[in-house]
Amino acid sequence: MNKKDERRVFERHDLDAPVIYAYHNTDQFIQAVMCNYSKDGMCFKTPDEVNPGSDIYIMMENYTPDSIHAELYEGYFAEVKWCRQRTEPEVPEYKVGVKYYKTVID
Repeated sequence: MNKKDERRVFERHDLDAPVIYAYHNTDQFIQAVMCNYSKDGMCFKTPDEVNPGSDIYIMMENYTPDSIHAELYEGYFAEVKWCRQRTEPEVPEYKVGVKYYKTVID
């Protein structure tokens, strides 16, 4: 894909970091691993399928407000835009793309 075909508004930043997420109005968090993030969204890996259109709350798993990328530790409400199963069916893993309801500000 070339830059002309790119639909993203904000630059993506790779970050392999543990996150947790929960469906809206629940307090049962599920562990996942962030792949990348931007000002308006994130991609993460999880062993569970997440339905597109779902509202979820995402937080960094090990909160450290002084660390790099501290803005991500606050947690964000987001809408699941897509969910794709890994190509190897013996490995139960999904990549999930979300869009934040509120854009992250510098």
